Amino acid sequence: MDEHQVGDEEFLDIAKDPARARALRKSLQRLADSKDETLREMAREVLAGRVGLRQAVRTRAYREALQEKAGMGMRAYERMNAEERSAAEAQGLMQLDAYQKEIDQERVERRVERGRGKRGTSAPHEARGREL
Repeated sequence: MDEHQVGDEEFLDIAKDPARARALRKSLQRLADSKDETLREMAREVLAGRVGLRQAVRTRAYREALQEKAGMGMRAYERMNAEERSAAEAQGLMQLDAYQKEIDQERVERRVERGRGKRGTSAPHEARGREL
């Protein structure tokens, strides 16, 4: 997908925290490459910002396709034994933690970049052309 995509912030009102918003956006990116034509279309429309996620799920065809996919996921979860469920939940929490670390690192990098722009130097430890 080469066109502009919305960022994580687009999903904060639904997801309630940055890591879950990133997880939702990444899930939509996977759906945008789905074999299911309806879900692929819906995800691409949402990611391009042409339609909001809430509006998309109010569209009958999109809602039905999502319900079918969610039902398949729920049935797969129900077939898991307690150990498999626990492992899947732990994996999900680890992924959210990894997303949060990515987000934190991106914030640090943006602050550094903003700081460099204000000073007009490439490194904050430079003084009069000499490294300290």
